[in-house]
Amino acid sequence: MPDLLLASIKPLGLAATAAALFLTGVILSARKLQINTMVIAATVTKLLIQPFIAWGIVLALGLTGPVAITSILMIALAAGFFGVVFGNRFGVQSPDAEAVLLLSSVLSILSLPLFITLTSGL
Repeated sequence: MPDLLLASIKPLGLAATAAALFLTGVILSARKLQINTMVIAATVTKLLIQPFIAWGIVLALGLTGPVAITSILMIALAAGFFGVVFGNRFGVQSPDAEAVLLLSSVLSILSLPLFITLTSGL
């Protein structure tokens, strides 16, 4: 790709990420958070069960070092916002998905340091 074209497209790509995050905040601020058993189960699965499954896969594949640590920590991140943004775009709102996004984002303050500490020896 020509440098001139790349230089003009790159700021648009960077702005798109920020705009999507801002839009997610706008969508979530307009909703009332409803925590139920589905939301709790999905949040626990996302923040604890999935990273431990990833850890098992990393061990089974014999991965070590930065690749192993990155693999586990990427899975340990909070739920993504794409489902909320795209659902809103097409008129499909999911209060549970929105609650999982918000709750997992807040609770990842606890789960990420846990997995950072646990993976420090890999």
